[in-house]
Amino acid sequence: MVSYDVIIVGGGPAGLECARELSRSPLRVLLLEKASVFGDKLCAGGLTLKDLKVLPLPEELIQQKILRAALHSRRRTAESHTPVPYVFTVDRKDLGIYQRSLLEGTEVEVRTRCQVTEIGRQQLKLKSGEVFGFRYLVGADGYASVVRRHLGLPVRRKLMGFQYTLPVKEEHSTLEMFMDARRFHQWYAWIFPHGDTLAVGCCGDPDRIHPQKLKWGFHEWLKERGLEPGGARLESQPIACDYQGYRFDPIFLVGEAAGLASGFTGEGIYQSLVSGQEVARMIKDPAHGPD
Repeated sequence: MVSYDVIIVGGGPAGLECARELSRSPLRVLLLEKASVFGDKLCAGGLTLKDLKVLPLPEELIQQKILRAALHSRRRTAESHTPVPYVFTVDRKDLGIYQRSLLEGTEVEVRTRCQVTEIGRQQLKLKSGEVFGFRYLVGADGYASVVRRHLGLPVRRKLMGFQYTLPVKEEHSTLEMFMDARRFHQWYAWIFPHGDTLAVGCCGDPDRIHPQKLKWGFHEWLKERGLEPGGARLESQPIACDYQGYRFDPIFLVGEAAGLASGFTGEGIYQSLVSGQEVARMIKDPAHGPD
């Protein structure tokens, strides 16, 4: 059995940022991703300045810099315009590819198409039958985290999101959010500009509004707005937002596996980056006090 100091399960923003921070240490690190690509997940793709402080991005990765935003209710609209960009839209797959590239030339071992099926006492088993040992295990495997299940932490609170990616002929300059209790209960719909496409979606709490009713309301709203999906594929994704802790020695949870997404906005990239980074620092230095 091959053993590592740290095994990270999941190659999303949290897992990749955790691996990047650990790459600056002498620890032997293995990152396991069950898919063949990184970052293939439903996401509006908006990053803020606080995200870029944690993970600076090259200019070519940014699809659109947002200066204008509008918040709509049924009766009024509030708009803002800033002199400098405060939201930056990116493609999640491009973000995953970039984060993976930051591990090139480091000692971190990265494996794709590796699904963890069993976790035991300081060892885990893959679907392929391979067994690896670890001193520390980091669960960065999102909503359906096998690491979280091993810890006996069921997801008690979540949001459900629906989204289309629609092509546009002209660049849409404004990030828009729409509050409409008839359609989305306490939550909202969004239009996030991505240059030649728009991420158009909505989210809601399935305990407050049934997903089928939410989806129906979303399509009614699209019709009212004149946004025809055409042949675009409807994507859906649950979002875990029931944080119950991150440290269960020698196991850590980060990002959505720890339930760190916002239960109000659904935002999760910032929480993923910060938690991945801070957990890595704690592993490197047990005396480190996380923010």
